Amino acid sequence: MAQTDLVMRARISLKSFAGLYLILGAVCAAIWWAGAAFDTGAHPLLVAGAGLLPLALGIAYSWFVRLGAEYRLYQDSLEIETGIVARKIDNLQLFRVRDLRLTQSVLGRLFGFGDIGVTSTDQSTPHLTIRGVEAPRALYDTLREGVARSQATRRTMIVEEDRPS
Repeated sequence: MAQTDLVMRARISLKSFAGLYLILGAVCAAIWWAGAAFDTGAHPLLVAGAGLLPLALGIAYSWFVRLGAEYRLYQDSLEIETGIVARKIDNLQLFRVRDLRLTQSVLGRLFGFGDIGVTSTDQSTPHLTIRGVEAPRALYDTLREGVARSQATRRTMIVEEDRPS
């Protein structure tokens, strides 16, 4: 597949970890408060470092998660590359997509990130979620247009089966 037909590239947004950062910030403040309120005899720098440790670990975790997933949208396919040490690449042909769904939490709406759910007829990846991308509406619309174009080009029609109740 040529690089020239790359339509869009996305990674998990660091903004999607806003809830984690808020919780870890509260833990940080609680450790500092406990260090100041109770005379533990601990050195103030030790208390400050202990307070910052959860926040630093959370930031490092979010960076590793961000580096561990990349989404690439081509003219006729969606490619998901995951992993940091070991890599895995899943490819979904757009003509196989049956349904798209955009979801945003309250924090997602405030900070501009969200998840896009993809349901397809593909055997290996029937349900796929593109997690925590920035400007999810733009990706959703681009993906929807690509699916429509791919299905029209291939003259594909999704037939849904009636299942007995």
